[in-house]
Amino acid sequence: MITGFSKRWRVPALGVFLAVIWLGPIKHGQAAEDGREIFQNNCAACHTIGKGKLVGPDLAGVTSRREESWLKRQIKEPDRLIAEKDSIAMQLLKEADNVPMPQLELSDAAVAAVMAFLKGTEQQKNVAVGTPPQYTPTIIISILLLLGLTFIGLRAGNKNVDVR
Repeated sequence: MITGFSKRWRVPALGVFLAVIWLGPIKHGQAAEDGREIFQNNCAACHTIGKGKLVGPDLAGVTSRREESWLKRQIKEPDRLIAEKDSIAMQLLKEADNVPMPQLELSDAAVAAVMAFLKGTEQQKNVAVGTPPQYTPTIIISILLLLGLTFIGLRAGNKNVDVR
């Protein structure tokens, strides 16, 4: 085994690994956009986010108030929760004047997209200042690229630098 090879590429490989991990949320952003569209088409007639109760409850902060598994079931199969006499579902039914949430026939991917959208609305509320999240991957990749080019330049120039 060539030991110099693994030492030489350890830092750039770590940078690539971190960049790949960091780029994962980009797909999440697309899911949130899809979730916004699904919410507007299927949910906005009965629910608001931060604007008060309509037929159904206001969904501002719902992902922090309810467990994710329960929310997914409520979105996908609200009739089953009522049939099971789930205490939360029964309370929501009572507050909605016994008007049950309709069965929306959403796929698991659509439910996940709505969940991403709901989580995103809560994150937007908590962020006051800073770099917009869509720029963060570009900033991280740029920093990693600069570090990689710096290390390559130092190696090519045969400079002995002690970086402790």
